[in-house]
Amino acid sequence: MQYFTIKNAEATLAVQGNYTTSILKAVKAEFKNVINNGCIKLIVDFSNTNIIDSTGLSQLCEFRNEVHAANFSARNARGRVLTVLQDSNLDGWLKA
Repeated sequence: MQYFTIKNAEATLAVQGNYTTSILKAVKAEFKNVINNGCIKLIVDFSNTNIIDSTGLSQLCEFRNEVHAANFSARNARGRVLTVLQDSNLDGWLKA
């Protein structure tokens, strides 16, 4: 997998570079595999993500709904990614 790593029932999504329309289809396909493999918790690691656009945010909202809010979190957002999360009132996703 290019975007996800799995440890037990926990998956981590880490996008290198830009989380934009161009990668949505591939990320979605991997997410389906992650869920089908029994993962119930999702962590989004923004360490190496430079930009996220509205389509990326929308996809994360979809993923959050699928795993349920209590099983979803994000970390390491900074720069433009942090600004987009704050402007969208989604910075509550961030956990230490």
